[in-house]
Amino acid sequence: MKPALTYYALLVLLLAFCFSCKTDSEKKKYVIGVSQCTLEGSWRKSMLLDMKVQASEYPGVSLLVEDAADSSLLQVEQIRSLIKRKVDLLIISANESEPVTPIAIEAYRAGIPTILVDRKISSDEYTTYIGGNNYEIGRQAAFFVNRQVKEKYPTVLEVWGLSGSSPAQDRHRGFMDVLNSRTKVKEIYGKWKPETVEKEIAKMDSLEEVDVVFAHNDVMAMAARRAIEKKHPGLADQIRFVGIDAVSGRGSGLEAVMHGELAASILYPTGGSLAIRVAMQILNGEDVSRQYLLSSALIDKNNAGTLFIQSEQVVDYQHQIELQRENLESMLSKYTFLQSSVSIILLLMGLLLLSALYVIHVNRTVKRKNRELKRTNLQVQQQKEELAEANRYIEKSTAQKLQFFTNITHEIKTPLTLILGPLGKLSKEAPEGSSLADDIRIIRKNAERLKRVVDQLLDFRKVESNKMNMRVGEVDLVAFVAEVKSCFDTMAAAKQIHFTFEHDCPSVSIWVDRDKMEKILANLLSNAFKFTLDGGTITVRLKDKGDQVELSVEDNGKGIPLENIASVFDRFFTGDQNYVTGTGIGLHLTREFVHMHKGTIRVESVPHKSTVFTVVLLKGKSHFDESCTFDLSVTELSSGVANLNTDELQEALDRTYDYTVLVVEDDPDIQGYLQAELKQNFHVLVADNGVKALEVLMSEEVSVVVSDVMMPEMNGFDLCRKIKSDIVLSHLPVMLLTALSDDKQQMYGAASGADAYIQKPFNIEVVKLRIIKLLEDRARLREAYARDASSPAVSVKEEKAESMDDLFMNRFLKLIEESYADPDFSIEKGSEKLGLSRVHLYRKVKELAGVTPTDFLRNYRLKKAAALLRRKAGNVNEVAYATGFGSPAYFSKCFKAVYNITPTEYLEKE
Repeated sequence: MKPALTYYALLVLLLAFCFSCKTDSEKKKYVIGVSQCTLEGSWRKSMLLDMKVQASEYPGVSLLVEDAADSSLLQVEQIRSLIKRKVDLLIISANESEPVTPIAIEAYRAGIPTILVDRKISSDEYTTYIGGNNYEIGRQAAFFVNRQVKEKYPTVLEVWGLSGSSPAQDRHRGFMDVLNSRTKVKEIYGKWKPETVEKEIAKMDSLEEVDVVFAHNDVMAMAARRAIEKKHPGLADQIRFVGIDAVSGRGSGLEAVMHGELAASILYPTGGSLAIRVAMQILNGEDVSRQYLLSSALIDKNNAGTLFIQSEQVVDYQHQIELQRENLESMLSKYTFLQSSVSIILLLMGLLLLSALYVIHVNRTVKRKNRELKRTNLQVQQQKEELAEANRYIEKSTAQKLQFFTNITHEIKTPLTLILGPLGKLSKEAPEGSSLADDIRIIRKNAERLKRVVDQLLDFRKVESNKMNMRVGEVDLVAFVAEVKSCFDTMAAAKQIHFTFEHDCPSVSIWVDRDKMEKILANLLSNAFKFTLDGGTITVRLKDKGDQVELSVEDNGKGIPLENIASVFDRFFTGDQNYVTGTGIGLHLTREFVHMHKGTIRVESVPHKSTVFTVVLLKGKSHFDESCTFDLSVTELSSGVANLNTDELQEALDRTYDYTVLVVEDDPDIQGYLQAELKQNFHVLVADNGVKALEVLMSEEVSVVVSDVMMPEMNGFDLCRKIKSDIVLSHLPVMLLTALSDDKQQMYGAASGADAYIQKPFNIEVVKLRIIKLLEDRARLREAYARDASSPAVSVKEEKAESMDDLFMNRFLKLIEESYADPDFSIEKGSEKLGLSRVHLYRKVKELAGVTPTDFLRNYRLKKAAALLRRKAGNVNEVAYATGFGSPAYFSKCFKAVYNITPTEYLEKE
C-alpha cells in the first residue's frame, strides 16, 4: 500500500506544479489610462488608432481612454478618476498647461508613471515627454513663408491655437524668431476650432493686404480659407495658406495640400505608437529617455500626392490589422476553454494511469530479482562489444581524418541545405510560443552557427590564397554597430552580463565591406562573451577622431597573459584556455579583414581585470585600391526597402504552374528534397548526372533545368554549355546549384550560359522564385516572338542574332516567308529544311512562339490573305491560291474561324 500512496502523492505534486507553471507563465495584465484633451479631428483620431494598433501587440494590455472635449476642468476630473481607478500608467495630452499641471503632478507623486504626449505641463514632474518639436515646426513654417513671399513689406495673418497650450506658444515663438523682420504680423485666436476661426475673420475689417495665412493646424488653415473666400470672393486664391499636421484621409490637410488649397503643411506625427512602446518599457522596468522628439517635415504640392496615396494604403492596412486582432482574441478565448478542458481530461487520465502503474509495480516487483543477474551479465557483454566497436571507429576515423578536413567545407554545405531548408518551413508552421517552436529555434540557431563556422573556414582559405575580394559601401557605423550588438543582447541577458554601446557622435559615415566589418565585430564580441563570466561587463565604444574612427570592445573577463599578447592574432593560436574550445582562426581572420580595410588592430589586457581590442579605420575611400568594388551608399540602396510588400511573392509561391522542371542532382537526399518541394508548384523530372539529363531533355518536354555543379560523368558546367549550344535545347533556362563559393567558379558558370547561380545551403523559396522569374521572362520573350512573327509585314532581321533562339526564329521566319504561298509546303518539309525532327521543331516553336508550327503557318497565311483583301489585290479565290490554300472553301472556313466573317464579307466591308 505504501508504494501506491507514494505514486498518488507524486501525481498530485506533478499536477500542482503544472498548474502553477501555467499560472506563473501568464503575463501580467496592465491598464493604461489615456486622457485626451479632445478626440475631435482626424489628427486626434489617428493618434488614438495608432495607440490601439500598437497596444494590440501586447497581450494583457488594455487602454482606458477619456475625452475631455476641449474642457480643462473636465480633463482634471477625468485624470482624478483614473488615479482613483489605480491605472498602471497614465498618458496625458493636456488641453491647457496651467490647469492640468496640479493633477498631473498629483498622479506622478502617487507613483503612477506619467507620459506627456503632444502637449507639456508647467512642471518637470513627469516620466517622459513624447511629441514634436513645436518650436522647430514654427521655424520651418517661417522659413517656408520667407521663401514664398516676394513682397517688400508682406503681411502674415497668424491663426493661434489655444493661447494657454504649449504647442501654440512654441509654434508662435519659433515662427517669430525666423520670420523676416520686414513682415507685418496680425494675430487672431482660433482655439483649435474652425468655427472660431471663421467668426474671428468675419470680424476683421480688411484682408486685402494679407499675403500669407499661417495657422497652428490644418483645420484652422482650411477654415480661414473658407472664411476669406466667403467674405472676399477670389481673394483666397491670391493668399498662401500654411498649416500644421498634414494628417492623411479625406478632407484632411494632406489632401488640401495635394489639391492646392494649402500651399504647405508641416507634418506633425501623432506619436501614438511610440507612446505605447515607451509605456511598455516603463512597465517592464526598462530605462527610458526623458523626452522623445518626433521628426517633422514640410509637405508641399511636390510630395503631397505621393504621401496621400501611401497614407491611404496605411489606413487600409491598419483596418486589416484591427480585424485580425479581433479574430485573434476570439481564437484565444476558444483556446483558453479548450486548454481548461484538456487539463481536466489529463487529470482523469493521470488517475487512471496511476492505478495501472500500481498494478504493474506489483507484478514487476516479483520478477525484478530474477532479472538483475541476467541484466548484469548482458551489460558486461555489451560494454565489451562497445569497447571493440569504439576501437574500430577510432582506427577508421584516424585513417579518414585528413581526407575529411580536406573536403569538409563543401561537404557540410549539402546537409546544411537539407537542415536549414526544412527548418525554415517548420518554423513557419510551428505555433508561436510552443515548445516545438523553441526546439526548432534552437536547432536552427545551431545549424546557422555551423554554417558560420564553415563560412569562416572558407574565408580562411580565401585569405590564405589571396582570393578574398572587397566590396565596399558607405554605412552609418553607429547604426551598424548597434545592429550587430543587438544580435548579442539575448546572450548578454542569459549570462546577466552588463552589455553596453557607447559612442560620442549620433552618426558617422565610413566606407567598409559590410560583410567583413560584421565578421570583425562579431568575432570580437564572440571572443569577449566566451571569456567573460556570468555577471561581468562588456562595453563597445565608438569614437570619431577626425579622419579616422576608433572601435573598441572591452570586457572584464579572464584576460590574456602577457606572454600570449603577441600571438593572439596568429593562425591556430588558442593559448592555454583549456576550459573553452575554438578553431584558433577567428582573431587571425579579424586582423586580416582589418588590414584589408587598411586599418589597424591592437589588444591590451590586464589578467582578471580587463581586455580591450581596438580597431582603427580610416574615413573616406581614397585608401582603397582599384581591386575593390564600390557599391552605392546604404541609404541609396535601401530607399523604400522597409515597406516592401511580400504579398505578391507569397501569392506566386502558392500557385501551381503547368511547367516541367528537370532536377539534375547526384545526391539522393538533395534530389529528393528538391523534388518534394518543387512538385508543389511544378511538374518535376529528375536525373542523376548531366548525361542522363540530356537523355531526358531529348525525350520529354522540359521548361527549366535546375542542376548541381559537382556530378559524376558530366558536371553542371558542361551540361549547361551543351544545352546552350544545342539548337533544339538552347531556349531552356538553366539554374546552377553549388557548394562552390569562389567568385571565379560563379564567373565560369555565367560564361557557360547559366541563367541563375545559387549557392548551397539555399533557401527553397528563393529557388522557387528564381524559377518563376526565369519562366516569366521566357513567357514575355515568347509573347514578343509571337507578336512580331504574327504580323504579315514581318521581315527577317539582318543584324547579327543575339542568341541561338534569335538565330533559329530568323531561319524559321525566313522559311515561312519564302514558302507560305506554296500549297504543297508543310511543316514536315520545313523540319527537313531546318535540319530538325518534326517533334523537336514542334517543341521549339511552341516554346518560343506559344503556338504549334502548323497553327503558326496557318495564321501567317491568313494574315497575308487579309492584307491582300484590304488592298483589293484580287477576288477571294485568287487570294486563297496566292497564300497557299489548296481550295477556296477551306480558305473561307479557316478565315471565318479566325475573323468571324467570310472572306467575301470582309472584302465588301473593306
